[in-house]
Amino acid sequence: MSEINSKKDASLICQWRNKIEVANRNNIFCHCRSCGYEWVNSSVDAACSSCSSKDVERISCWQFPDD
Repeated sequence: MSEINSKKDASLICQWRNKIEVANRNNIFCHCRSCGYEWVNSSVDAACSSCSSKDVERISCWQFPDD
């Protein structure tokens, strides 16, 4: 019986990780350290559209609380 639960738990963990990967690909909060401009993007290497700086801090949006 514990083998069945173990497989179920592994499957749920895999599904959870896949959902986080999708969220990371599509919802990245970006903050330009040069000019302070902020935006949400789906690219991990986008330059700032305000000043063209590559000095950008990126945080996955799923890490922010909903409330």
